[in-house]
Amino acid sequence: MIDLPKAKLHCRVDDDTEDDLIEGWIVEANVVIQNDLDRKIIADEADRINETDLVDNEALDSARLIFVQYRYSRSLDDKPQAYWSLLQKFREMGV
Repeated sequence: MIDLPKAKLHCRVDDDTEDDLIEGWIVEANVVIQNDLDRKIIADEADRINETDLVDNEALDSARLIFVQYRYSRSLDDKPQAYWSLLQKFREMGV
C-alpha cells in the first residue's frame, strides 16, 4: 500500500496544497484496481475468504502510483498502458 509521501515523490510534488486530493486518489486507486481486476485485494494470506482474493504486492503498489500520477496530471486519456501491463498478470480470464 502506498502512502502520501511516496505518492507525492512519484508525482514530484513538493508542497502540501494538494495533499487532500492526492490522499483521495490513493483511496480511489485501491477501489479502481479492485474493480478493474474484479478481485478483492487483501493485506495478507490470513485475510483470504475467497480463492480469487489477491494478496497486496509491489506490482499493485506500482499500479497505484501510476494511477495517482494519471489523476494528478488530470489526463482525459484512458489509464496508461503501464497501469494495465502491471495488472494483466493478476487478471483472471473466464472460459
